[in-house]
Amino acid sequence: MQAAQQLLSNPVARGLNILGDRWTILILRETFLGQHRFDEFRRRTGASRGTLSSRLENLVANGILYKNPYQTSPLRYEYRLTGKGLALYPWALLIWQWESEWADASDAELPTQLWHSYGEGDGHRLTPLAVCRHCGEPLHYDDVERVVKASPEGATAGALTEIGSQRRTRGGNQQMLGHVTDIIGDRWTLLLMAMAFVGLTRYDDFRQHLGVATNVLADRLKLLVYTGIFSKDEYSSNPPRYEYHLTEKGKALYPLTMALRQWVLEWLPKVKHPLTLVHRPCGKELATDVICDSCHTVPRTDEVRFQ
Repeated sequence: MQAAQQLLSNPVARGLNILGDRWTILILRETFLGQHRFDEFRRRTGASRGTLSSRLENLVANGILYKNPYQTSPLRYEYRLTGKGLALYPWALLIWQWESEWADASDAELPTQLWHSYGEGDGHRLTPLAVCRHCGEPLHYDDVERVVKASPEGATAGALTEIGSQRRTRGGNQQMLGHVTDIIGDRWTLLLMAMAFVGLTRYDDFRQHLGVATNVLADRLKLLVYTGIFSKDEYSSNPPRYEYHLTEKGKALYPLTMALRQWVLEWLPKVKHPLTLVHRPCGKELATDVICDSCHTVPRTDEVRFQ
């Protein structure tokens, strides 16, 4: 499928090039929860010193965090979100919402409830909701049409290997975000989901368009079935062959994937992409906002507190 072949220029794939790693996601989570110092990150994520240093350096290099000195002798820094980093807050809210609704394991480190203090009064419970920016309707996977335009020169399926092949560890503190980091914190896994979002369902198609090793592909498909993101449905019995379809739990990851896409479109240099998303209810090209389900405003970090 042509749409899958152009996944390299897909905004989701570009976002994964920066954020597609469980340790990076955990660091960002901690910054939104108010942690800023190296030792705090290390204690709360369980990352090794070397792993943590490299991920922090990557976030600084990509303009998501900046280093702010808080001690001069010896010189020590804390890590603060830039405007570009703060713009990832809607994505973080939807990760929390999905984890609250769908995860099998609880995480004592995560807030059990968000509270939105907006305007007068004491505020209200916050349930983040992804909506179409044009019509305000909630965003659902089945309401988005994928339109493929002419292919940009040089965007090929083979180049996907460069995105997916960079090694990412999957170990670490399993209590952090339950299993959500195993899904969105692994490039191959989320690339498989992105391909499912554009209609691919079969093993051979996934392998052809990703160029992924068979053992890696089998492992990630097994994980997606085990976690209930994909269903595995037999379409041929001799020999046995299967299709992998998104479940309702898998489709529920679509809004947070689109929030990441929106961040890339607004904050990373523009690259032409042949796949246009159209929101069927209003007929306009999809742009995603994340709002409070109660007051329909966009929550800011200084308006949200945790319970």
